[in-house]
Amino acid sequence: MDDVIKKLVEIDEQAKAFNEETKKQREQYEIKIKKESEKVYEKYMDDAKAEVEAQKKIIESESEEKFKKNKSLREKQIEALNQKFDENADKWVEMIVNDVLA
Repeated sequence: MDDVIKKLVEIDEQAKAFNEETKKQREQYEIKIKKESEKVYEKYMDDAKAEVEAQKKIIESESEEKFKKNKSLREKQIEALNQKFDENADKWVEMIVNDVLA
């Protein structure tokens, strides 16, 4: 009978040790999974930031190009208006004076 009790105690101790070892392994796997998840997240965020930076540079470049084109167009339009004013200023003044005096 003592042998049976000793055997049961031994089996119980082995089960507790096995349970403890399993618990430690589970904790280690959870830590490993958490670390790997953090690595994946960081990689994803780094890739996303790089993509955003690349898109930002493209947009800035396109915006700068459009700004230069618009500036050039504005300058041409101002030049054309100034030229038209220079060509017609005397005639317009004369027309205004005639309309006022008439």
